[in-house]
Amino acid sequence: MNHSRVIRPAMLDDAPVILDIFQQCDLFASTGYRQDNINLIDVMDWLESVTDKHPLLVLEEQGIVIAWCSVEAFYGLPAFDTACEISFYVLPNWQSQGIGTQLFRHLETHRTELGFTHLIAYVYSSNLNSQGFFKRQGFDEWGLLPNIAQNENITEDVYLLGRQF
Repeated sequence: MNHSRVIRPAMLDDAPVILDIFQQCDLFASTGYRQDNINLIDVMDWLESVTDKHPLLVLEEQGIVIAWCSVEAFYGLPAFDTACEISFYVLPNWQSQGIGTQLFRHLETHRTELGFTHLIAYVYSSNLNSQGFFKRQGFDEWGLLPNIAQNENITEDVYLLGRQF
């Protein structure tokens, strides 16, 4: 483990960098159709909705936030309480350096406290890097949502990837 890296709960002061990382990792940004409808207020709302079971974590390298992940409720019914949706965002110049894996291992190590038995990820079909990441973490394809993501003139399939613990 890299000792200059720290994983910690996100704080309200982290909202601007979380938004910046999200926008840099946005599928539509490279096509000129950035999701401008996600703004700082949305990120602040995300941060205010976190709980012990559904955290938003950041990873710092030498005090600089370079990645974040969230664990959110998968579905609003009690029967699904141990299933969580997971998201990872790593600054592009830090990708493929084990950052996402480090965040995932942290969640896996704390899964008893977090209370999940299943993790679900939604991944754009064109995001081959993310698909590869989740498969390396033991996720399988559980479904396909055809043309569900839409922005301007772009439509995108989304894979539903999951892992049971």
